Amino acid sequence: MYNQSEFGNLENYLLEKKSFKKTSCEHTLNTYVFTGEVELKKHRFKKFSLLLINTYDEKALEILSKFFFLLCITIALVTIINFLGNDIADWFYILGIVFSLIPLIISLCIQNVLEYYQDTFCKKCGNKLACEEVGEPIMKETSSFGDYTLTVTRHWKCRYCGNVDTRESSENIFAEQGEMLPAVSLKGIECRKCGGIGTIVETKRPDIKEIGKKRLTRRYYNCTLCDHEDISESEEITFHGTHTG
Repeated sequence: MYNQSEFGNLENYLLEKKSFKKTSCEHTLNTYVFTGEVELKKHRFKKFSLLLINTYDEKALEILSKFFFLLCITIALVTIINFLGNDIADWFYILGIVFSLIPLIISLCIQNVLEYYQDTFCKKCGNKLACEEVGEPIMKETSSFGDYTLTVTRHWKCRYCGNVDTRESSENIFAEQGEMLPAVSLKGIECRKCGGIGTIVETKRPDIKEIGKKRLTRRYYNCTLCDHEDISESEEITFHGTHTG
């Protein structure tokens, strides 16, 4: 856990997060490591997933997903070619595009089913729908002056053979380092320790992650007057498409 004697004035960051017992921050040399608990994984379309998983194996589900995706592209291309090459009504073009979205939605649903299949499949005994998530999943963020990575560790226990499988992945969470603020934007910031104004500098590029529709930005500041280090986070809602890692 976070310890003031070890990590100095990073304490204000954890106090602001109001999760002192669940969040830790380690600072060694030029690297920051943030560790905290996240929610258990939630699967959408669970009943639909159970139906397909009990009917098909993983390979068949992959083929189905690709088939509907290709069908989407085919319908869209045929519609566009006919629209450009023939004098057809606009409603036909719109109808074709709408119909092309149906297999796309089905393909995305099957992708969710595949994820549920892989999460609940026991690699030891080979049973489908066998694993349940146990323990506390942990998100680990590692930020240095040149890189920012994020991993989530989850534990899955088989209800048949009792095997516990620990899995680590990025879970397709978009994570990157952003751009530092221009110096003029920092002039009005007051140091939380000494109260100095115009003494704050940004020490490294900010960390940016997107989870669902939330975009979180973490910035690193330092006071040139008292050498106080400050970490702040801001959150905004995004409406664009989800990034994939």
